[in-house]
Amino acid sequence: MKIIKQNKTFLSIIIALFVLFGVVLYLGEKQIYEAEAKWRHGNAISQLFSAKEVIKVFFSDLKKDLFFLKNFPSTKKFIDNDFESISYRNDVQHIFFEFAKVYKQYHQIRIINSSGREIIKINNNQDGTTVIVPDSLLQNKKHSDYFQEAMTLDKGKIYASPIDLKSKQGNAGTSYTPVIRLATPLFDSKNRRKGVLILNINLSKVLELFPRNIFLRTEEGDLLSLKSDGTINFNKSNYDFSGSSGRLDVSEVETIHYSTVKYLPGKRLVVAIYHKHPLLKAALEKIRLVSAIFLILFLCLISIVVYINILRFKELIGAQKAVLFSLAGLAEWRDAETGHHLERTRNYAVILAKELRKNKKYRKVITDEFIEDLYDAASLHDIGKVGIRDSILLKEGKLTNEEFEEMKRHVIIGKQVLQDAVDKFNLKQSFITMGKNICAYHHEKYNGKGYPEGLKGEEIPLEARIFALCDAYDAIRSKRPYKQGLSHAEAVKRIKAASGEHFDPDIVVAFLKCEKEFMKETFS
Repeated sequence: MKIIKQNKTFLSIIIALFVLFGVVLYLGEKQIYEAEAKWRHGNAISQLFSAKEVIKVFFSDLKKDLFFLKNFPSTKKFIDNDFESISYRNDVQHIFFEFAKVYKQYHQIRIINSSGREIIKINNNQDGTTVIVPDSLLQNKKHSDYFQEAMTLDKGKIYASPIDLKSKQGNAGTSYTPVIRLATPLFDSKNRRKGVLILNINLSKVLELFPRNIFLRTEEGDLLSLKSDGTINFNKSNYDFSGSSGRLDVSEVETIHYSTVKYLPGKRLVVAIYHKHPLLKAALEKIRLVSAIFLILFLCLISIVVYINILRFKELIGAQKAVLFSLAGLAEWRDAETGHHLERTRNYAVILAKELRKNKKYRKVITDEFIEDLYDAASLHDIGKVGIRDSILLKEGKLTNEEFEEMKRHVIIGKQVLQDAVDKFNLKQSFITMGKNICAYHHEKYNGKGYPEGLKGEEIPLEARIFALCDAYDAIRSKRPYKQGLSHAEAVKRIKAASGEHFDPDIVVAFLKCEKEFMKETFS
């Protein structure tokens, strides 16, 4: 109760929800029915939109897979060898076989030569097995429409066949399944047309991605839906799906929403979702019963959520107090300049991470949580310096080789200090792991010539690669007893020159786009 009283907004939401439930209970039959129907229609449209996006992504991935297999080195060599090399053929068969085992949406993967003869053929059967079709069963497909169409295409183009509802899968006697064929011509290194690469896509794998009440209509008017046993049910459409999207009221309680999606150039499918909305009387009775129960459950749920949040809040505060402020303060206590350095570098790291996130390679990795953890963890990078002698840490002149070797130990010390804190307090926050990585590896170099472990490239954690640039920038700009601070332009010049050597090239590119924001940081 104390927590609720201290949070007026939370209390207001609770009261508003109670009032809302009371109003719903006393609404007229028509209003309740329309509200429920509206919600169900909205939910159906949302599912329909999601299904369209899934189809687009699914077929986009198919195109990428087609070109991946086409451009694989062994495939290119096999083509250049005019499909004669047994060794290359075995390599390509193995690659296609392993690919088909993983990606079950491919009913067949084939290479057909310019005369129409199948050279390689991999089948995914309905029983889940993947097989390499023996030479004795390979066929001549020179009269097939998809082969003839693909052979006329320019380099890099794709032919997409109409949906074939008569494609036999596996051995004789097994059921049929709808497929779409994607084909692209194969050219050798001298730009001579040598054949066609074809992927047969099992359309049931698309339907498996959707709820069972979603179905497809082909351009030829066939309706495709997934049966409970996972096979395809198809028949001719009697629905009038006019326009690019719309809604059909099949009966008083049955509705179909539909929308057209362009899944490949020149190819379209109608995606439709069927749903029932309950009769008014049944809806009212259900609402009355569920609402009363839901009020009680809602209070229980709120109590549980509040309790869990209190525990998590205490854990987070304890971890931050025990590790972040205390450990970061150790290094600052030894050297006054360290405090300014910590604040600047953590700000640099956030600026750089936000810019790097614009690179699609890192878009899914650098989340808001990643950036928040990076800001908290960055200040821990030099805590290991508490284990370095004052005569070295505070030396005004340049360090000797022996002194520098001892100074390099601060990364190992820092990592161990953090590990001890984790073990002692049983900390599980992600920023602690990130702090250990930054502390241990921010002196590694992209070319593998850094310390302490000589990690190379992406062996170095991303957060450490980001911070390495920020730390180096601050070191170049900062005044030291043994050197003058250099200009921002000179720092940019040196960092750019070290791309691919000291620094990750992607991170350098991001830095060059946001370097003016670095310049805004104030040096004392």
